[in-house]
Amino acid sequence: MLRALVFVKQKGGPILQKMAVPMRGIGLFLTRVIGVPVYRLVLLFRRNVARVMGPAKHRVAFFISNRYTVHVMMAIIVGSVVFVNLSAREVRAEDFGQQSLLYELVAQDDSYVLEVVEAGSPVVSLGSSSSYMSDTIVDARRHIDFHYLEESYVTPQVGTDLVEEPARDIPVRGSVETYVIEQGDTLGVIAEKFGLSLSTVLWANGLTYNSTIQPGDDLKILPSDGVLYTVTSGDTLSRIASRYDVDVEDIMNQNNMESAHTLSIGDELLLPGGEPPSPASTARKSASLTTLFTAPSTASGATSSATGWVWPTDWRVITQYWGWRHTGLDIDGDYSTNSYAARGGVVIFSGWRSGYGLTVEVDHGDGYVTRYAHHAKNYVGVGDTVSTGQAIAQTGTTGRSTGTHLHFEIIRNGRFQNPLDYVR
Repeated sequence: MLRALVFVKQKGGPILQKMAVPMRGIGLFLTRVIGVPVYRLVLLFRRNVARVMGPAKHRVAFFISNRYTVHVMMAIIVGSVVFVNLSAREVRAEDFGQQSLLYELVAQDDSYVLEVVEAGSPVVSLGSSSSYMSDTIVDARRHIDFHYLEESYVTPQVGTDLVEEPARDIPVRGSVETYVIEQGDTLGVIAEKFGLSLSTVLWANGLTYNSTIQPGDDLKILPSDGVLYTVTSGDTLSRIASRYDVDVEDIMNQNNMESAHTLSIGDELLLPGGEPPSPASTARKSASLTTLFTAPSTASGATSSATGWVWPTDWRVITQYWGWRHTGLDIDGDYSTNSYAARGGVVIFSGWRSGYGLTVEVDHGDGYVTRYAHHAKNYVGVGDTVSTGQAIAQTGTTGRSTGTHLHFEIIRNGRFQNPLDYVR
């Protein structure tokens, strides 16, 4: 290596000297143009700083440069950070960022802004797939609806679309008629054809929602909703009215009775709006405060209860309770959750119902009807028989809704009930 370096020096020395001549000129130029002015500025800065930092002449600069002052300032900063963290509010994922100035600038107050999805056509396709990117709303607030009693579309009447279907001509009947079942008839279709509830048809013929009917069979068709009662020994009109929760005057008017004492054994009376005494399996059971706030035994899905009712969806997060004019129970969910039949029955409505959006209504045959609203897709159609806990629809946010959830109603003889009295 040493010999190689000696060789390079002997042979390459003149060449390197020639190459260094222009580099020397460039170095001198940079030194004069950049190096000397920079050096002068550094000297000037050091001279002025030395004057300011002199402790005998400038006490303020001496105080700032003191090491104890730096320690005190660091202690103050650390204490401030700790205090801010301890006093900060709990931050939830859905509220994150809403207190920032940027959020206030770009967000609008949508406290009264609702997502209203209007039906383009009264014909709703139940077989189409839903999209996760359509009919949705991003909202950090609770998923609720605004189905209050004063709204025109909110009604306990079930079985027909009150908004989009044209009025049907239903003949007025003054007495009990007999209908011969035809090919393709179902109990739900027959009840709708005569403008009666499914419960009325079942009660009048001693059937249940899962009874089998055959073409050629006869069905009694009452003039209006209610119960057909046969007078027995010891009956009085007041006793019958009390047992079936009907006014005596209504019974007399419906049956053209001049006196409450003109009863004969074997007479058939139409009790308008009446209902048979509920069996023990469906009796209403009031909820206590202890059970209301007790966690369920299972985390999700429809689970059976002692009264024959099941929870109607997968999640158990209640975002709005029944009462204060709200007609049902709002239960949170997303597009991966379903609605389930709270009890077995017959589907009497499946389609679009105004502010309820895609809705399913199930008649359970004993005066109870359940309504499931705001779906993204319905799985069942009118006339289908569903069993307890069967999936009937996909959770969505159609209609008058502020997010994906299930609006669940229980209607008993035309009156809204508290769903928590029946399901847990």
